[in-house]
This record gives sequence, C-alpha cells and structure tokens, in this order.
Amino acid sequence: MTLFQNVRKGLLPARLTADEVYDLTAAGVLAEGEKFELIDGEIVPMAAAKANWHEQMKRKLVEALIMTRPRSAGVYVESSLTLDGRTLVEPDIAVWSAGGDSREVRGPDLLLVIEVADISIAYDLRVKAPLYARFGIRDYWVVDAVRRTIRVHRAPRDEVYADVEEYEAHDSVAALLLEGVEIRLDTLD
Repeated sequence: MTLFQNVRKGLLPARLTADEVYDLTAAGVLAEGEKFELIDGEIVPMAAAKANWHEQMKRKLVEALIMTRPRSAGVYVESSLTLDGRTLVEPDIAVWSAGGDSREVRGPDLLLVIEVADISIAYDLRVKAPLYARFGIRDYWVVDAVRRTIRVHRAPRDEVYADVEEYEAHDSVAALLLEGVEIRLDTLD
C-alpha cells in the first residue's frame, strides 16, 4: 500500500513532521521510493515518472556542476532536505558543502538549488520559489527543459525573491555562491 493509500484510509495522518517521515521510512512503513514532499507538514505528491527531456537535462546539469564546482562543494541529486521540522523537499539538484548531512542542511547553507521543469514549471515557480525564499535559499534556478531557459531567483526576502531573471540557452549563467561555475544550456552535452 502506498503512502497516499494509507493516508486516504486513515492509517497515517495527512500531516507529518520531517522527523516522523524519517522514522516511518526507517521502520519500513514508507518506501524509500515514495515520491512526495512535505510542505508545512502536508504531504504533497510528486510525479512518479519523469519525461526523458527532464532526465537528460538533469544529467547534463549534474555533469557540468561536478566538472566545475569547487572541491569543497558537493553536488546532490534528489536528496531529501529538511528545511524545518515541517518541511522536507527533494530538489532535482542541490549543492552544499561536501560531506554535509542533508538532515542538518538549512536554506542559507545551500549554495545552489535547481529544479528541472517540464510539466512541473508552474509548481516550481508558484510553490517552490516562495518556499525556498522563505527558507533563505540565495540561489534558486528553475531550468525549463522544454523551452531550454533558466529562471534565476536571488535576494530572498520573506516569501519572494527580489531579483528574478530569465536566461536563454545561449546565455551564460554564473552561480552566485560557487566561484567558477557557469552554465550555458546550449553547450551541455
């Protein structure tokens, strides 16, 4: 039985804490492959299957980041990040100090967060952007795998980013907090 079936049948509460999610996973009640995030304690389903262009773009970005990142930074793919006791997210790509524990990393510790979007673009812009701004993530990118653009969000204040710019595939985008990291979508192999 899936998490969502258990919630519908009343076997699990509709709202959980991040610690409860970790405990339920360790106990085998939740499968490690369950696709959901916890936003303000509410279980939010994620797409179970991702389109090929989403996965190809994610692969290309990960390879580019690994090749250009400072040695002190780690590149993490779909890691569970506990932003607070009621918020657990799994961005497509996150960069923070190498070796840091994902359960201990908080918004200001994140050097770059990237969501790769195809059909999830509205969610990544309308739900994730305010959420990431609220938790102080200073460099948040939404990479549109279909249109091949990067929407860069910076200068978080409350639940909005004061600085938002969109770049085309031929534009070079430099990471704010990662010296030497620049991405140009049209040059990714």
